Formats: sequence, structure tokens, C-alpha cells
Amino acid sequence: MNKVSFIAPCYNEELVIEEFYTRLCQIANSYNQYEFQFLIVNDGSLDDSAKILDRLAKEDCRLAVLHLAANVGHQNALFAGIEMATGDINITIDIDLQDPPELIDKFIAKIEQGFDIVHAQRLTRKNETFFKKFSAKVFYRFLSITSTAELIEDCGDFRAFTKIVRESIIKYREKHKYLRGIFATIGFSQSIIKYERDGRHSGQTKYNLKKMLSLASDATLNFSRFPIKLMFIVSTLMWSLSLLYLAKAMISKFMFDTTVDGWTSIIFFQVFFSGVLLFFIALIGSYVGRIYEQGQARPDYIVHYTKNLKKDI
Repeated sequence: MNKVSFIAPCYNEELVIEEFYTRLCQIANSYNQYEFQFLIVNDGSLDDSAKILDRLAKEDCRLAVLHLAANVGHQNALFAGIEMATGDINITIDIDLQDPPELIDKFIAKIEQGFDIVHAQRLTRKNETFFKKFSAKVFYRFLSITSTAELIEDCGDFRAFTKIVRESIIKYREKHKYLRGIFATIGFSQSIIKYERDGRHSGQTKYNLKKMLSLASDATLNFSRFPIKLMFIVSTLMWSLSLLYLAKAMISKFMFDTTVDGWTSIIFFQVFFSGVLLFFIALIGSYVGRIYEQGQARPDYIVHYTKNLKKDI
């Protein structure tokens, strides 16, 4: 019998855990031909999420819980779940129920057709602010222009994949993970299904502006060489402009015996160019910082204890 693993990171989701679990149980009860694992990664929650998960896991051995010792962020928590899952078919999903787990029938149908990775692409984003929708559109458009990798627009972390893909994904050990990009570029046979995204069942989104910017930064620096190319382009333009300005000054002095006016503009350009250079230094520092963190080889997460996994800690 094939095994299906639902993998969901959880951070302060006490209001939605039981509803999420109930809907997974309804799905599992309608698929007698599959064995199910509900793997929830508690990413250092500060509310009663851990207590609720432990209580449910005690009542149902299908619910496996991985409690992390500290909050490591959505992508690392999701990666921990992928690493611990044991399914032949694996489905990553957010616990807030914006992504309907009932799409499992479409996922399984695609995998039975021979696909190894099935991405779920959003058609709509219900109950999301104009800013979030607009920023997401700009973000995906920017990546499509600047990255050589073919990333999928409006595709989050809701997808299904086979065991061989799971075993390949866990070999990626970079510190700043962008799993959407890894899945899109890892290869294998891939397909896309489209769906209408629901609003949150309850609670508040954990992806604030800071976390959104951090994810966008990881995506850009991990899957695009555009920042490095931009440094070369802008520095070349600045160098060319300075040569033109020098030529103008020499012509004015030696051919027309006039002084060069425009000290205000000179100061402006000096401040502007200094700002651009400092920005590029900071950008280089970001790359160097990532190399330093990678070299430290610290673990992506630390497990506090587990419930209903093969090796309970």
C-alpha cells in the first residue's frame, strides 16, 4: 500500500490546528487504498499549539509531530518536515487552510500519470490586501526577468512530489532556502494544477513585511546573478559619465578659457555616486555573509522531541 504524507509547518496556529486535522482525517477516510501520515512541524510556537498537537497525536498514530527547539522560519521548518516524512507521495501545505487539502485527488491523478512534481498555481488570492497582491505580482515579474531559472508565478509551497524527489530535495543544504525555486529547478517530470485559494480559516498571517522581504531576498540572491550584473552595468555608466564630464571640463578650460560652473551638480553627483557605491558594498556584504554562514555549517534546525515518528526523541 502506498503512503501519503501531508507536511505542514506550524507557528502559533492554535485556532486552526483542529480544523486542519479534521479535514485531513476526512480525506484519509475516503482513500482506503492509501496509508496516511499527517506530519506537522511545530516551529517553536509560543501559544498552545504544542499541547493541542500532542493531544491529537496521542489519539491518532497517523498524526506525527516534530517539535523544533526554536523558531527557524517557514522554509527551514518545511524542510525539516520534508526530511522527516516517509511517504511515497508527499504533499507540502500551509496549516492555515488557504490551500485546500481536498486537492489531493488532482495531485494523485497527476502523479499516477507519471509526473514526479505537481505544483499548485493560485488563480486568485482571497482576503489578501492590495499591497500583498501587487507586491507578489512585482516580485514574480522581477524574478522572471532577472533569473535564468524558470520559476513558476503565483506558486507557493503547496505541491505534491514523489519519494525520489523528496530524497533529492533533502540534499540541498544551503542556509537561506527558497524551496519554491529548488522544486522548480531540480528537474524530474513536472506538472501544474490551478486552483482558487481560500482565505485564512482563522488567526493572523505570520508572513509580515519583514519576512516577505527576507523571502524575496533569498529568492533573488539564490536564483539570480542580476545583482552582480547590475553592479557592472551601473559602475560602467558612472565611469563613462565621469569621463564625459572630464572631457567637457578640459574643453571649456583649454579651448574657451572658461571655468567650469556647477559646483552644486558636482556635489550632487559625488553624494549620489557615493550612495550607489555604498549600496553595492552592502550587496557584496550580503553574498559574503551568506558564504560565512554556510561555512559555519550549523544545523538548519534542532529537534526538541517528536510524536509518532519512527524514532521518537
